[in-house]
Amino acid sequence: MTSVHVIEEAGTPSGEEEVAEVVARYEAAFNQNDARTMNDLFSPDTIFVNFSGNLVFGADRLYQAQSFVFGEGGPLADITVSYTVESIAFLTPEVAVAHARQRSAGADRQTQIGSDPMEGILAMTLMPDASGQWRIRMAQNTPVAAR
Repeated sequence: MTSVHVIEEAGTPSGEEEVAEVVARYEAAFNQNDARTMNDLFSPDTIFVNFSGNLVFGADRLYQAQSFVFGEGGPLADITVSYTVESIAFLTPEVAVAHARQRSAGADRQTQIGSDPMEGILAMTLMPDASGQWRIRMAQNTPVAAR
């Protein structure tokens, strides 16, 4: 992970590592085509805007979409990505926003340089659940135009 820009309100306990860990678990689930593990990172009432711009309401519907794209023959079944956390901001002690840059990763796990059709910014709003685990409440994966 490269340097992370963290913004916290005065007196806010640092949850940076826990939030960054959610991003790392998201990446691992993506690269293992594991829709169930990825879906477990989201709150039941999540709202997600995917890379194609489709708005998905609720973890159950999101799981259906994830199962399709990661399933055999799905559009993401043979894609490997890396996420670099670029910022984490704590709006309150219980609301964090993380931005992570998504890039394609080759078989050697080196990020591709230049035009990357998978480059995007994944923005997540996270909140702890009843057990204190950070969950993604809202997220948007926005493609980055070729430079």
